[in-house]
This record gives sequence, C-alpha cells and structure tokens, in this order.
Amino acid sequence: MTFNGWRVLVACLLAALGSSAVSIIYSNEAARQSEQRWCGVVTTLDDAYRQTPPQTPAGLKIARDIRQLRADFGCPAQP
Repeated sequence: MTFNGWRVLVACLLAALGSSAVSIIYSNEAARQSEQRWCGVVTTLDDAYRQTPPQTPAGLKIARDIRQLRADFGCPAQP
C-alpha cells in the first residue's frame, strides 16, 4: 500500500472513531435529559410515600423502588 493509501486509511479510522465518540456523548446527554423530565413525578411520589408510608408489602416495594429511582435519576433530595 502506498503512503497516500495509508493516510486515507488512517483518516477514515479517525473519522469513524470521532463520529462514534460524538454519538455516545449525544446519546448519554439525551438519556440524562429524559430522566430529568421524570424528576417531578418521581419526587412527588417519593415525598408522598415518605409522609404516609404504605402498609402493604406491595406498597412498601413500590415505595422502595420509587426511592431508588429518585436516586438513580439524580433528582433533588428531600429537604
């Protein structure tokens, strides 16, 4: 392969790596924004379950899952 052939090959590889990196960064940011849109609902549910704890096993599991979802989404903590 000639020197120009190698240059083209390296340029194509760098372009592919660059576009992959940009795609990953964009996808992560879009996912973060999507999660933040749910913070209002998740925070309201979590606060309600903390004020009036559920009594049934299913209610306790839901409350635990909502609390974990709030932490996973990075929603503001209870004041």
